[in-house]
Amino acid sequence: MTERELNSVRELNKRIDKLERYLAELRLSAENIVPILDGLPKATVAKSRVEKIALRAVESGHELETLRAELIQAKSELADKIMAGMFEPAIQTLLMLRYVEGLSFNQTARRMRITLRHVFRLHEKFFKCHIAAQNHS
Repeated sequence: MTERELNSVRELNKRIDKLERYLAELRLSAENIVPILDGLPKATVAKSRVEKIALRAVESGHELETLRAELIQAKSELADKIMAGMFEPAIQTLLMLRYVEGLSFNQTARRMRITLRHVFRLHEKFFKCHIAAQNHS
């Protein structure tokens, strides 16, 4: 398991959040334009603008569905690798919370009921041990 694999789930979460915000903006734009269209006699320019927004919203919705499916798959694979690894339980819990559930270090510390400093120590211990094991194999 590489650091890149661990971060892939976090990156997918970020992309999904960004796309969800974009989709919400598109919907808001469409809602703001529709009342204007109702009052115009021949609003072909405005209608084409609404059509473009609607098309972007549909495309973004499809992309969002694809990313969510990728995220579910990536989380499942990562969780399997974490659980299959020969890590002490605290490190497994840390990796699951941080990389599969996407929690911040502060949230992870609270959930594990340990100090933030201890979370950082466990995280560092994992990477030191894991990198050393990879270098020896």
